Amino acid sequence: MSIRIRFSLEPKKKIFSGFAWNSQSAELMVKDLAKKMGYQCFRIEGMLLVQLCPEGYIWFNWNKRKLQGESQTNIAGPGFHAAVVEFLEEAAQGKKLKLRVEDRTGYFIKRDFLAMRQKYFYQWFSDLMDLVSGWSEKGEYMFCWPAIYYVPSRQEGKLITHIRSFSFKEIAGMVHSGMSVAFAKDFFVWNDLQKDARYYRNSAMVLLNQSCYFMPSQRSTQDVYVNQRIIELLEKAYVMDPDIPFPHKTYLDICALDSHTPMEMKSVNLMDIEDSIGCRKYLVYRKIGNMSFALPGNFLYDEEDNSAMDHYYDGRDYGGHDYYIYAAVFAGREAEFKHQWFEQGKPEEILDFELNNAKVRVAFYEPEEKPGETRYGVSAQVLYKDQRMNINIVSRKPGEKDWALELIKSIRITE
Repeated sequence: MSIRIRFSLEPKKKIFSGFAWNSQSAELMVKDLAKKMGYQCFRIEGMLLVQLCPEGYIWFNWNKRKLQGESQTNIAGPGFHAAVVEFLEEAAQGKKLKLRVEDRTGYFIKRDFLAMRQKYFYQWFSDLMDLVSGWSEKGEYMFCWPAIYYVPSRQEGKLITHIRSFSFKEIAGMVHSGMSVAFAKDFFVWNDLQKDARYYRNSAMVLLNQSCYFMPSQRSTQDVYVNQRIIELLEKAYVMDPDIPFPHKTYLDICALDSHTPMEMKSVNLMDIEDSIGCRKYLVYRKIGNMSFALPGNFLYDEEDNSAMDHYYDGRDYGGHDYYIYAAVFAGREAEFKHQWFEQGKPEEILDFELNNAKVRVAFYEPEEKPGETRYGVSAQVLYKDQRMNINIVSRKPGEKDWALELIKSIRITE
């Protein structure tokens, strides 16, 4: 069902003077062009990635003296599809390269944007809504969610997308009323050729739905960036079109978190779906090996911790919790409990139980006095087949034993 652009770039002649054509020069070309056009560029999983907008990426890979790649465009939208073609043509013209493009929408050849949007993107969205309207509320609860991102918690009666949650009732009404195109304009991040007010508002909504921690900016640099970027995008959208449906309450909430004086707005066309924005308001799930584990959505990942364990935290002044986790695999044998793991304090209680075909052991320690604080520690191990997951949870206030235990009990087998 996806809409993709596949491409390759290479010199027009075998003897290519004036520009050394190799993987390094090709990568530099892409990075320079991305910077010139105001896009982000970075490496991930051995490939070069250019981000043109939220949910809009171009992947590049060097293969047999060709710079090849592709872009899935049906989530970011028809405007992004056109922008991908523009980026590739700029690269080809700048270095006089041969550009081959596979684009089943025909836009690369015909350049009929309205026909491409109507026939392919709006039809794709309509077909998707028809498909989803038949889903059971107990079945799949996500679509068009970033594959490498965290997994959000289920929201009762709703399907979660990159931009917001849709209720099953809302989707059924959309399909039966024939209003799919109207909703498509709010689903695609980049719906028109130009970056209009909807583009900036929808970009802000993707950040709100996926990335916003809904925490004060003073907590961390991550909070500063995401809060201020959301404010910037929403205010730009309003300036461009004061009549655009606007998430006003959420805007005011983020302004308060950033200590930002809200923009004066003479009138606001209120959106009525603001309670459907923000997956980090709930638990989120991350995967390690054949298990996934839950975290409060407002927890940050500690990128500076170089230890063997992944470290998540909410900040000393915002709850004072630390969550440490890593996993080990024992090829050819069943994982076993490591007794030393439960000797990190004086145990008050040790629990053994089964969870989704996994064996679990949890130790709650007596409070530990540290300079300026009291720590309440929990250690756990979860065994499933040849994998052992190791967990430490630290709280800095009493009475959170059940909270820690529920986090451990939320672990799922995901093989």
